Amino acid sequence: MSTVYVTPGTILGANTYGWPKGTKLEYRWFLNGEVFAGGWHETTRVWGPPGPYGKGDKYVVRVKGTLNGQVSYRFSRTYTVR
Repeated sequence: MSTVYVTPGTILGANTYGWPKGTKLEYRWFLNGEVFAGGWHETTRVWGPPGPYGKGDKYVVRVKGTLNGQVSYRFSRTYTVR
């Protein structure tokens, strides 16, 4: 996967392109390899100071698609905070 550099405050969005019509999509965002509270939406905002997060943090979203009982997953590129 490729890496994209972003700044705090950037809104990241899951790529929903290419899923068959009628597919139920669910989202799970990861920060530095760990799930985080509130990361269940199609978009998330990059965190930054003040707080424990900032430069070098890595965000990835997993999209789960369910259609006719079949489940598949897609992972995004890595978004790294500058």
